[in-house]
Amino acid sequence: MYLIFAALFGLVLGSFYSVCVSRYGTENTIFKPSRSFCPQCDHQLTILENIPLISFLIQKGRCSLCKARIPIFYPLIELTSMFWAVLAATHATTYVEWVVLLAIGGICIIASAIDLRTFLLPDILTYSGAAIVLVASYAGILHVDFIQSLFGASIGAFALWAISALYKLIRKINGMGLGDVKFMLMLGALTGIEHLSIFIFLSSVLALIFCIISTRGKAGMSRVYIPFGPFLASGALITYLYGDQIASFIR
Repeated sequence: MYLIFAALFGLVLGSFYSVCVSRYGTENTIFKPSRSFCPQCDHQLTILENIPLISFLIQKGRCSLCKARIPIFYPLIELTSMFWAVLAATHATTYVEWVVLLAIGGICIIASAIDLRTFLLPDILTYSGAAIVLVASYAGILHVDFIQSLFGASIGAFALWAISALYKLIRKINGMGLGDVKFMLMLGALTGIEHLSIFIFLSSVLALIFCIISTRGKAGMSRVYIPFGPFLASGALITYLYGDQIASFIR
């Protein structure tokens, strides 16, 4: 029952996350307008049209009024949120840790989706995420020592900034935005200095795989721009859950 509740709660949170992502950079706010609407015809969704994932499947991915396609990122965000809620529930040792992991995962999902759409990582997410992780670490809620978190955040962010600065010095172009560096404050704190190298390695491998897949069959592409935020987030969350096992396997 706990896992079923986690899955359903994750879907509900995912619906809220998709609203945050879709309204970022627009004149709308998270709470205004109060009801979700079709981005094509502005049709306000009814309760039955706003059931996470179920409504998308019943309506076959289209608006009930204008029949325009509903962006696929809505159900994908809801599914990702559900998956994370269940995964966090199976690993958390207390309900408080689960709630904190939901908050951390939610920030990662929203930030990653925004980064994929706009190549931006909002400060309100990166800084608040870092504060949540550090406070939770200090309170003993997370399985990361507070000093380890501090070093993971500071050294991780500095390492990413140094790589970015060196790349710009050599290539004369920006290779990484400061948003990624700020995001590293949160994610480095989550993994701690002990597993920082594992986290960075996983993130880099995931980004490399994405690059290979996305450029496959496309000749003449000497430069590819990808948002690094989603891969940083994925690497950090995986490392938090499985860092000890990965470290043991490497040894």
